[in-house]
Amino acid sequence: MSAPFLQAVKGRRSYYALSNTCPIPDAQLKTIVDAAVTDVPSVFNIQAARVVLLTGKSKDKLWEIVKMGYLPTLGDNADAIKLSTEKIAGYTAGYGTVMFFEDQAAIAGGVARMPVMSPHFPVWSDKSTGMLQFVVWTALEAEGLGASLQHHGSYSPDIASGIQGAFDLPETWKCTALMPFGVPTGPPGMAGREKTFVPIEERVRVFN
Repeated sequence: MSAPFLQAVKGRRSYYALSNTCPIPDAQLKTIVDAAVTDVPSVFNIQAARVVLLTGKSKDKLWEIVKMGYLPTLGDNADAIKLSTEKIAGYTAGYGTVMFFEDQAAIAGGVARMPVMSPHFPVWSDKSTGMLQFVVWTALEAEGLGASLQHHGSYSPDIASGIQGAFDLPETWKCTALMPFGVPTGPPGMAGREKTFVPIEERVRVFN
């Protein structure tokens, strides 16, 4: 029974060459996001996950915010500017983007109920958003869509505030990742970079 799930997990890769097409209707995209947000676990069931699904002009607006906020941080490095411009253009070329957030107000509520656990809530929040991102990513793969995970909104305050302002999002929503997606137009991974694996014997141990 687990085979189809594990096959989808295996198929999930980072795709950077995307087309502005989608094999499923937008309503089904929302169904995937809704199911993931509902069923992915969170610490003490605080349900801090927040997601915004962007397509069309809204998706284009997001990546313009990222470009305007990120490129100036590269200074006069022409090579880095060229590479980043090309990568952002690739994300823009996709069909849509899933934006992931963790609501700090919900996390603060958990801390208020269990103050002795307060140092751990940020770590648990990161784990929850990581699980959510993986589930959405794998579900998109199962539908014939490619995606990648980008973090401009999580490490750049200017980009994060630009996203909040452009889409009228609460200030308590902390961006954790951006996931551009679309039908792949090229192989997964960066050009010329093969995916390799450390021997499983070095990574898994079993005791009976």
